Amino acid sequence: MSFAKNKYILTVCLLLVIGFSVRLIGISNLPSGLNQDEASIGYEAYSILKTGLDRNGYSYPVHLESWGSGQNALYAYLSIPFIHFFGLNAFSVRIVNAIFSCLSLFLFFLLFKLMFDRKKSLAALALFAIFPWSIMSARWGLESNIFPSIFLAAVYFLIIGFKSSQKYYLVSFFLFAISLYSYGTAYLVLPLFFAGIIPYLLITKNITVKYFLLSLVVFFIVATPIILFVFINHLDLKSIHFLGLSIPRLEANRTTVIFNLFQDNFFFTLIKNTLRFLSVLVLQSDGSKYNAIPMFGTIYPLSMIFFVVGLFKILKNKNYKSQPFHYIFLCWLFCSVILGLMSHVNINRLNIIFIPILYFVVLGIFEVFEMLKPEFQKNYKYLIMGFYSLLFVFFAGYYSFFFREDIKSEFSYGLKDAIQFAENRNQTDSINVTTQTINMPYIYVCFYNHLNPDEFRKTVKYTSNTIHAEFRGVERIGRYTFGTNLLNSNTIHILSEGEMKEKHSPIAFSRHFGNYYVVKFY
Repeated sequence: MSFAKNKYILTVCLLLVIGFSVRLIGISNLPSGLNQDEASIGYEAYSILKTGLDRNGYSYPVHLESWGSGQNALYAYLSIPFIHFFGLNAFSVRIVNAIFSCLSLFLFFLLFKLMFDRKKSLAALALFAIFPWSIMSARWGLESNIFPSIFLAAVYFLIIGFKSSQKYYLVSFFLFAISLYSYGTAYLVLPLFFAGIIPYLLITKNITVKYFLLSLVVFFIVATPIILFVFINHLDLKSIHFLGLSIPRLEANRTTVIFNLFQDNFFFTLIKNTLRFLSVLVLQSDGSKYNAIPMFGTIYPLSMIFFVVGLFKILKNKNYKSQPFHYIFLCWLFCSVILGLMSHVNINRLNIIFIPILYFVVLGIFEVFEMLKPEFQKNYKYLIMGFYSLLFVFFAGYYSFFFREDIKSEFSYGLKDAIQFAENRNQTDSINVTTQTINMPYIYVCFYNHLNPDEFRKTVKYTSNTIHAEFRGVERIGRYTFGTNLLNSNTIHILSEGEMKEKHSPIAFSRHFGNYYVVKFY
């Protein structure tokens, strides 16, 4: 084996080790605590594992009712094996996202290796490994973050279908169908993508009628349950149960909130959505620290220059439609832009756009290289490598040592210990989660106490004025109550630090856990 080939393989292995490490190491504790969406999807998986029903009583649902407006079900089903072997905890909820992100890293490298030369494939691997969006989204269990990974896998097999055997189109269309179960934005992105790709496949004769029809059959067999779910909820029909599966009608149809363009004044909403989309894209922040650290953004601010250069380079080539790789990623980018215009986006809602952006960033870096005079090209190469390495080191350092402090409130740091202490303090006292700083506090009680799902369904009492709302509030589960309550001697209270300072009643005992206090008053 030649030195050059050995060096290439060693570099690939090193980059994979770096990429996998920053996505996997310490995911139970960084971010510290747990987000309400993580707790919800984890408890749904736990409920299905233990009883075959989600927490709202649907048998193996194709989409979870969850808060009332739903959560995507695929992540819950993928989490079940990990919860079975490792228990219900932060690791078993987050590991699915981490694994999918690692697979995406490897697939992106394989795609570039398939389409371009070694230099571009290494650059693609290196950048994907260190981009903040990919790392941050991998390290917590937001169920929608697997959508880009599944879509990338489908595109990978689509391109293999171009390059070798049409049999891979069957795998590609199967994965495209699976992506519909991962996130609601796929209901818009995938039809738009098909509208651009399927005519291209047929016109260029890259797919025969036989394999086109077979691929469609595979797609609709897999996608039919979720298509029925969309129709049921948009037409306000009754839930369906068949073959052990449930297709629920949600209390509130959240897709009308996501795709808001036609809900009110069209032009005013379009302007608002466009400005919001450009802000998230250019400024690389949506105001949520768990999605992006402002100084580093989603892809580092410098990368937007290369994105523009790479995109312009492809668009100015009028023959890009004859180049399937570029055409596919342009279609992908275009669908993501339409999503941005039709929605009030944030970074996780717009997550499908970042992989095609990275594609054009890589092309842009090499386009700038080609523009330079030969005597500057070597210095440019080392400058780019050094600059991105330095950005990554600073990002990794900030994320590891300061980020956990930034997002303590969003991830309810200390609540696990507070709930478990209160649970074990006195078995006869009622427990009131008094604090108003926690979103959906009841789900943390279910998650951390591993509450029997049958007990949840039997004892849960929803807040009357939110029973049909997008996010249903809970007044009581078992001996737990939520919200303000009388300060009496038979109740243990869980309060935030700020609320603790405002209480003036005599205290029988108190314990401090992170952002919370467990208190009993005389």
